Amino acid sequence: MKKNIKLLVNICLIFIFVYNLICIYSKLDGYKKAEKTYDKIQEIQASNVDDNPLNKINSDYKFWIKVDNTNINYPVAQGKDNEFYLHNDFNKNISKSGSIFMDYRNTLLSDTNTVIYGHNMKNKTMFSQLENFKEKDFFNQNNKIKITLNNKIYIYEVFSAYYTDPSYNYIFLNLKSKDEYNRYINDIVKKSIYKSNINVDCDDKIITLSTCSYELKDTRTVVHAKLISVINN
Repeated sequence: MKKNIKLLVNICLIFIFVYNLICIYSKLDGYKKAEKTYDKIQEIQASNVDDNPLNKINSDYKFWIKVDNTNINYPVAQGKDNEFYLHNDFNKNISKSGSIFMDYRNTLLSDTNTVIYGHNMKNKTMFSQLENFKEKDFFNQNNKIKITLNNKIYIYEVFSAYYTDPSYNYIFLNLKSKDEYNRYINDIVKKSIYKSNINVDCDDKIITLSTCSYELKDTRTVVHAKLISVINN
């Protein structure tokens, strides 16, 4: 009887070990496939002189985003909701890495606040390196966020970075009045982990970058930046 129990326990342990190996392999394989997908897209973007070469791959393509001194260098898509690109890559294939995507309610960069989402992947891809803005030295270096759209580069300066739980609503696309917008700006400035010298008011347009955070359950890392200039590409 004891031998049978011991054998059963050993079989269970072997099963658990094999299952864990399969899970690890599956996750690593998913990372590798996602990296290959976006490496290829980055090559297309870099080598093609067409204004919007990626529209030929995905009609949901809106613009390109790059963050100084990070590996954030991706196409941004926009779906009919905020669910599809959480689970699908830029080629619309199912992927744990998903895509970088703009809120489905936004109208390109014309809104008061353009909100962009991306996963915080364990292999430091997608929006994972937004975490860098929670480090004092990186935040104070004022690393720019650059969006390329229609042969123009929109340059943004980060003025606020923090993590928050779902009870705080930081997603406002177009506030109804200047007073409301000023209150919103004052609020997100106060929430920042570090104080910025950048002045932001109701006449400014901003972008909000959002990703998962791991300080607490269901927290989000949020980075806000102000549009400072637009140059021809």
